[in-house]
Amino acid sequence: MPLTTLASAARHRPSPLTGPQSCLQSGPQFGLQFGPVAGLFAVLVLGSASMVMSGPVHADDDVQGAEPAVVVVTPEAAAVPLQADGWSATVARVADSVVSLKLSQLRDFDDSRQGGSTATGFVVDAERGIVLTNRHVVGSGPIRLSATFQNQERVDAVPLYRDPIHDYAFIRFDPDALRFAKPESLSLRPDKVRTGMDIRVIGSDGGEQLSILPGTIARLDREVPSYGRYGYNDFNTFYLQAASGTSGGSSGSPVIDLDGDVVALNAAANSRTASSFFLPLPRIVSALEKLRAGESIPRGGLQTIFSHQPFRELSRLGLDTATEQRVREQPGTSSGMLIVQQVIPGGVADQILQAGDILVSINDTLITEFISLEALLDEHIGQTLPIEVIRQGQAKTLEASVADLHAIAPGRFIELGDAVLQDMSIQHARAMNMAQSGVVVMRPGYFFTRAGVAPGSVINAVDGAPMTGLDDFLDAVRNSPEGERMLVTYVVPGREFSVEVAQLEIDDRWFGHRSCERVDDVRFWDCEQVELTRQPPVEDMRSALVPTYRDPLLNRVAPSMVQVDFHIPFSTDNVYARHFKGVGLIVDREQGLVAVDRNTVPIGMGEAEITFFGSQVVAGNVVFLHPRHNVALLKFDPEVLGDAEFEPLELASYQDHAPESLTMVGYRNDGTFRLHPVDDLSRVTIGFPSPRLPRFQQSALDVYSLPNVPPSLGGPLVDADGRVHAYFMSFAYESDREIQQAEFAMPSYVIAEALRLYRADQPWMSLDLRLNYQPLALARQRGLPDEWLARYLDLPADARRVLYVDQVVPGTDAAMQVAAGDVLLAIDGELVSNLFLTEQLSQAEQVTLSLLRRGSVIEVDVAPGAVDALGTHRIVSWAGAIFQESHVDIGYAKGVDFPGVYIADTHDGSPALWDELYRNRFVAGVDGQPVESLDDFITLISDKQQDEVTRLTTISMSGRNSIVTVVPEYNFWPTFEIVREDGDWRRIDHDH
Repeated sequence: MPLTTLASAARHRPSPLTGPQSCLQSGPQFGLQFGPVAGLFAVLVLGSASMVMSGPVHADDDVQGAEPAVVVVTPEAAAVPLQADGWSATVARVADSVVSLKLSQLRDFDDSRQGGSTATGFVVDAERGIVLTNRHVVGSGPIRLSATFQNQERVDAVPLYRDPIHDYAFIRFDPDALRFAKPESLSLRPDKVRTGMDIRVIGSDGGEQLSILPGTIARLDREVPSYGRYGYNDFNTFYLQAASGTSGGSSGSPVIDLDGDVVALNAAANSRTASSFFLPLPRIVSALEKLRAGESIPRGGLQTIFSHQPFRELSRLGLDTATEQRVREQPGTSSGMLIVQQVIPGGVADQILQAGDILVSINDTLITEFISLEALLDEHIGQTLPIEVIRQGQAKTLEASVADLHAIAPGRFIELGDAVLQDMSIQHARAMNMAQSGVVVMRPGYFFTRAGVAPGSVINAVDGAPMTGLDDFLDAVRNSPEGERMLVTYVVPGREFSVEVAQLEIDDRWFGHRSCERVDDVRFWDCEQVELTRQPPVEDMRSALVPTYRDPLLNRVAPSMVQVDFHIPFSTDNVYARHFKGVGLIVDREQGLVAVDRNTVPIGMGEAEITFFGSQVVAGNVVFLHPRHNVALLKFDPEVLGDAEFEPLELASYQDHAPESLTMVGYRNDGTFRLHPVDDLSRVTIGFPSPRLPRFQQSALDVYSLPNVPPSLGGPLVDADGRVHAYFMSFAYESDREIQQAEFAMPSYVIAEALRLYRADQPWMSLDLRLNYQPLALARQRGLPDEWLARYLDLPADARRVLYVDQVVPGTDAAMQVAAGDVLLAIDGELVSNLFLTEQLSQAEQVTLSLLRRGSVIEVDVAPGAVDALGTHRIVSWAGAIFQESHVDIGYAKGVDFPGVYIADTHDGSPALWDELYRNRFVAGVDGQPVESLDDFITLISDKQQDEVTRLTTISMSGRNSIVTVVPEYNFWPTFEIVREDGDWRRIDHDH
């Protein structure tokens, strides 16, 4: 039974987030649980940015209970009074400065997950085009931004500043790009906020319209809301709390008073209590002043997380009365002091401060709250300051230097294939309580998923060499021999004290590699190609050893059984996962052929690893994919087995009857074998419903069912002489939009027929009909003549049935001659009542079909269609979408025959998804020019410059035509092809 590797969760099935608990339980995975595309975290949500393209649910989707008082304001109605209390004029004036943000995170980075979202921002400097929003909206990675004003005028924007810790960021647009909107700068007035004041939160409603939510400030010193241990978390600040329920896309909304001044920044919400949490503005005001002055924004820190505790708690930690009195006598009433909650290992305060220390002063300045703490640290970056604390009731004076938080924030990532790696950030170090050292696998991609490395893992050693950062990792890759696997040591969030090891192999076959470094206030990061010049490969001098077993039957069968691991770099033909594992059978020792099921090798594009004798791993190529049955053939170089001696197994033919007693030789996941006697083999006919996305599924066929089979990856059913009569394998199918798997035994003659076609270099000929069994009575009711009935009655009792035509594949010769509802009686005069025999009789250039149609038997000549048994040969990636020729399963599963090229996949955060070009559609034209093939498509898009509007004529599966305009971007979404030539795959990069 084929299994996927670690990253293909729930047996290849996706795990959609359905509520607040689901995200919390999805596991500690950095880049997956925070940022503008994050889902729900327990009860709390980040404000919130809502998904518009793909991925998890909107961050405020689950707000339930009483509906908040939401007033929708359109530009036309903005000047209409909403209430008599004076708020209408304020809202009308402020609304023109509030923008709806559309965002695409271009790569997984730190606290941002690749994908699209919407949020809110507001203009704080109209002259310079500066907009304030949340950090979790903008993230810290490469991003595409646009801002839409209330008159629906849209402008592009770029990140200007992102705070390394607090949940605020500034973005910038070009004010000269606005032709009609005249926004004004909203004033930031943190001095006006007070408990009990009425406020309004003005935000976008899913990126479409403006919504106004009323509220009342309840607290000014609320602790920072927690989004889960492994999510993005603000710290070292108070938050404001209000009775208000913010809606999807409201992250970054201004919180205004009756005068229209901004008193706080909306950041998060409690979906159960309809409470909202706002970020105070003092440090934001300071940062904005620096931006206006053209100065850098200093951000100092002790790499320590503090919390504010009341005096009653502090006394239990050892606070003396004299110090408490000293604090209480300071101007401004204070209800408590700061204590050390966590010291980041390896940071500037490590081994100096301790959890539970009560902070009294820094640099002889009394510090009792966050604003003064951060203001002081920002002014003393790089300096060593005296710190007065009370520890276990004892006063201590310590010294620690002030770290530059910007300097220790990651600003670079490397792409190895489609994996994204970065240095550790303070958020990673905080969550894992580890030193800020190592390499974080933000996106495992092809190579790391293949190795079983989970997202968010921190690599600390490669081949025994310690990894402190990205440069160490690149050096380790370059120093490893080409084709050799590196031994990677890493830890996974949630299992920080359990070191794990994986074997990692990186090559240049499918992907390019590059390094990108952050640059703010511009559109793109600085990226350069990374050349992985490897050491020469080391020749493997080890010979293949054939193991022996005590059981004679196992000794006969086991050497011909192999483990097959199959890895898919790009999703084509709607394959439902990218990493598979199963068991195969050597069916030709001389030619080097292995038979395996198509739930292990579902498509032709991929890399196969074949493990012989439980110890020797050899590469294999896909050479045959049965278009209708769950059988694939892999070819390996027989020379790699050297003089290993074993006798290949014989496949029983169609004419051979399976004996009553067989033995199943099961190949277990650990490479060992299990013998299981089978004496109740029963024949069943399987047929699966058409999948939602057209992909390969086993067509109707007679197979064997085995009850009570012990767990294994599968294996052959053999007689006492080791002759194979069937092969127990896994069949994948779709049910209720989820991939299911069932196990049956495929008759060996189906495998033998595939082997015969490959050896003869013949295509598989298809009648292009979907057939199923129906009772003989149905044909009789439709007028089956007596002479035909007599022929059926001469058949064995278990074969007295007819073949009913469910569907005819369009665009084929059969579509002109055969209709759904016909009954297929004979091929070239030979009566047919067996699905497999029907296929065998169809392996000709032309056949004569005898059909029962509306009470009459007619004969038609049909030319079966030749189906390529290698599947898709070529794909094109453009604007972040994958295009291919229409594959055979589209017509067979969906009964459609549309012109153009098929959209096989779209990548999160890509221009394709930004412009709503979705998968499972056909592109039939580019700028009005027809597209018949991939060659046509490449020709028409090759001249498209970056940011040039391209009009695509698309056809949906329901046949609906539409025009989708796509603006390509080639910095992060280059154009390339993957082509199969001479049995191997290669990548072709295109320049625009």
